[in-house]
Amino acid sequence: MTIDTDVAIVGAGPAGLTAARRLEQLDIDFVLLSKEEVPCEHKVCGGFMPSRALKHLGSREIPGSYPVRSIRMKFPNVELTTVDFEEPVGINATRKVLGEAMLRAVSRSSRRVSLASEVQSVAVASGGCSLSYIRGGEKQQLNCNILIDASGVNAVSAKSGLVRSRIPNDGMGYAVQFEMHRSQSMPPFPEANYFLYGSEFSPRGYAWAFPRGHEMAIGTGGLVTSVQQSQVGLSEYLERITKNTGFITSVLEGAEVEKKEAALMPLAGVVRPSFSEHILLAGDAAGHCSPITGEGIYYSMIGGDAAGTVAAEAVRERDFSAKFLSRYERLWIGKIGSDLKWGLWLQKRLVRSGSSGFGSRLLKSEKTTRTIAEMLVGMRSVTSTIKAVLPSYLGSKISG
Repeated sequence: MTIDTDVAIVGAGPAGLTAARRLEQLDIDFVLLSKEEVPCEHKVCGGFMPSRALKHLGSREIPGSYPVRSIRMKFPNVELTTVDFEEPVGINATRKVLGEAMLRAVSRSSRRVSLASEVQSVAVASGGCSLSYIRGGEKQQLNCNILIDASGVNAVSAKSGLVRSRIPNDGMGYAVQFEMHRSQSMPPFPEANYFLYGSEFSPRGYAWAFPRGHEMAIGTGGLVTSVQQSQVGLSEYLERITKNTGFITSVLEGAEVEKKEAALMPLAGVVRPSFSEHILLAGDAAGHCSPITGEGIYYSMIGGDAAGTVAAEAVRERDFSAKFLSRYERLWIGKIGSDLKWGLWLQKRLVRSGSSGFGSRLLKSEKTTRTIAEMLVGMRSVTSTIKAVLPSYLGSKISG
């Protein structure tokens, strides 16, 4: 096999673009293939990027984005709670805006980034990986030593029977989202992100509303298995939320639905394996997504950075074996594994149908709600959140 490039990256989301940036920093030859002409343009996402992700990107703000200064949460049997922050805790933006910002951090010189290039299949031989893809209506081939597969939940490597199968439905989330707009003559939406938990908002999941100036992304979802078993469809949930939930309906005054979209997201916690001979999985393909919030941008960036780092080490050592590449899994688990593991634990307690897993008494505590809000925006780890809340939780159980 004649090698065309050391590393091929499939997917121009946060994981793929961060991996590319890392490889460029380490002076490793790579080619990034993306089926979209504009990175992430058609990715369904609420579009919240926490401050820690901005810091990882090396930017304090992104043109076309909107600051988030407040979190509003609704739990079963508890009134809407607002937690304000002195400084913005992140931004909301379309994924197109975020994708373009991350692409700007990667050099587009030579042929390193190939947009509008859809990978059809992947094959592994003793000499490396061979990718077949379509660009400009023509079938082409790219051979590499290492593939970083950041192509999403339905990973191209999984379709080719490599590494592992797709995450099963009991660990996969499904969401429907409305893109809503209102006239520029009206005031912009408040700079507050909404998180709505309970059976009135979703089938054992949660709903969200993230404003972007005069636009609002409002969605709901749950595990695929729960959605399939629900007698109420996700679109119907959204209709109820937008029309019958007072505090949302009032905020949406004058807004109309311009687009309805749906997507899958991994909510399975730590998923193994994320590597095999010549291949690393990153981003949604590896399950790098918070089980409690569905936020994947930051986690995918960490996974992409780890993939780029280990791929560079493998290129320098000329060792592309599964044994060598296993260090990648240890690296990303060491960085984000705790959040994913305990996020799954917390997910099962916060989103159970009909009642809160922590009890309404505890969730009326200002200290507890601020702690949870800090976790939702990435200011606090899931582990530290549990440690902070657990003593109060146990106390409420004993006294209640």
